[in-house]
Formats: sequence, structure tokens, C-alpha cells
Amino acid sequence: MQLAYSRWASERSLEASRPLSEDELTRDIGNSHGGVLGTLVHLFQADRIWLSRLRGAPRFTLFDAGEDWTIDSLAKAWSVTADGWCEWVSSASDVERVLDYVNLAGQAASLPIWQVVLHVVNHATYHRGQVTTMLRQLGYDPVSTDLHLYYLTASAR
Repeated sequence: MQLAYSRWASERSLEASRPLSEDELTRDIGNSHGGVLGTLVHLFQADRIWLSRLRGAPRFTLFDAGEDWTIDSLAKAWSVTADGWCEWVSSASDVERVLDYVNLAGQAASLPIWQVVLHVVNHATYHRGQVTTMLRQLGYDPVSTDLHLYYLTASAR
């Protein structure tokens, strides 16, 4: 459910960012990843790299050669990754199992899978909050991505 929430909230943040001009999307607002698009790309890359580790085919870079992100290309790629998370979670049999991995700095680490999942969700929540602030700074109305709203929306379906 937490991964489904994170997907829902990230999709809402992407949609709230669509009205921005190219300049507004890429403007460096002094955030941890520059601006709106940079922060959304970072969120996607984190989702993608953690999923690759859980699938046993770890990525060792955030960027692939030739990646040039727009809101549309990001939304499409993120949807594929989110579908991958759904597939992974449906086959995950032991979330207590420890995942051994090597981080991007080349350091070995280990975490229980349930902690990885909570990290992915929490990390995304943190950066979506930054996107919300940037949208406000640029004069746009952000959407709510609060967990309780997801629960209300999910129960209405």
C-alpha cells in the first residue's frame, strides 16, 4: 500500500508540474537538485535504482547515456518503473530478508527489504515536499499528496 501511495503522490506531483514553462521547470531554485524537473528526475532515479537492486540486477549509475528528461518522457519512464515495483511487490515473499547491495559510492551495505521499501517511500515524500515548495515559489498551486488523502481516494475506489 505504501508503494501504491508513493506512485499516486508522485504522479500528482508530475501533473502539478505540467503547466510550468521549460524555463520554470529547469530553473535552478537552489534546491537540493536544482529545480522542479531536477528534483522529479532525482525521485525517479532513486525509485529505479532501488528497484534494480531488489530485482538482483543493480544499476551503478543514476543517469543513462542519452537521457534528456522532459515531463512527458519522465512520466512515461516512471510509469514503467512504478509498474516494476508493482510486479516486484506481488512476488516478494520475504520482506524480512536482508538486501546486500553496493551504493553509488562503491560501499557495501545491507538493509532488510522492508526498510528499503520504507526508505523509498519516505525519500519520495521528502522530495515531493520540495517540489510543492518550488511550485509555490514559482506562483503555481501545488496539489496535496498527503497520505490521508490517498487513503480517502483509495477507499472511494
